[in-house]
Amino acid sequence: MKFIKTAAVTLIAAVLLLLVCSCGTDKSGYMTNRLTKDGVSEFLQSDPELSKFGFTEKATYNVTPEGLGGITLFKSADTAYTAAVYPGYSYSFLDMSNAPGMISAVTCDADGNGITDILFTYSDKTAHKYGIGVFNGVLGYSSSVFSAEGDLALYLVRQKAEEGEPDIFSVLAVTVTVFNDNPADLGCTAIQNVGTVTLKDNRPVFNADSGEKVNIVDIKYDDIAKIIISSLPNATEHDKTVVDKADIGKIADYVKNIKTAEEETPPQTGTTYILAFVYEDGAVAYAYVNENGYFKLHGENWRKADISDMPF
Repeated sequence: MKFIKTAAVTLIAAVLLLLVCSCGTDKSGYMTNRLTKDGVSEFLQSDPELSKFGFTEKATYNVTPEGLGGITLFKSADTAYTAAVYPGYSYSFLDMSNAPGMISAVTCDADGNGITDILFTYSDKTAHKYGIGVFNGVLGYSSSVFSAEGDLALYLVRQKAEEGEPDIFSVLAVTVTVFNDNPADLGCTAIQNVGTVTLKDNRPVFNADSGEKVNIVDIKYDDIAKIIISSLPNATEHDKTVVDKADIGKIADYVKNIKTAEEETPPQTGTTYILAFVYEDGAVAYAYVNENGYFKLHGENWRKADISDMPF
């Protein structure tokens, strides 16, 4: 994260809302942010220098999630930079280049001073970093709440607290789908809860479940606690958790047997199943199987696969 530049900006309410959708893409089963062109023209007119950071008429989208009040978030599909606009103040860049950049955002009062902060999750795939940050555009600061190395992606979900108590934010480990090769258009599928963010001593603190963070690892075939099987795009209809040791063994053997098949180009059609291998130590390994006869391990290329006797 890096505070790059500020400049005065006034947002004019747009009369016409243009909803930008991934035509033909079913996003059911995903957690997604809003994706529109609302306010983009006014934002770009505020400063010609914005184009240097990938903010152009074609590439810029309003990705403001629900519940951010008057704060607006714009994201570039070219650079994955995110700009936060506070009404009446200034805009500031959240320096999270390299797709997918910012993944989720919620508001909080991190310092207890009545000023709205943005608590957000991010992922920088080039540098293999992910984490949680807090940003305040009024005072002009940003800081890290939690950061780590690896390919894990995180997502924040607000949990309303009892009256008089601060809200708690669940932190989910998720898989991220980039729709239409557009890092502003993200869909997330939750794998498990990895912790919470609470406000303590006037600052946000990440609390990992069991004191451990979840790591994405290369697939191994021992010590598998469970296998979570989801499908895209209708994950809610097909989620299945396998805990029987015999069934886990069958699936692990299936993956092992087709791992050496010849490499292929990515499948263009058909349902793709996500297999999350959750190990006893909390680590997760991923495999993907497409119903049209394709298979891949996380971070590797697609291969041809015989799915006629798929054990799930």
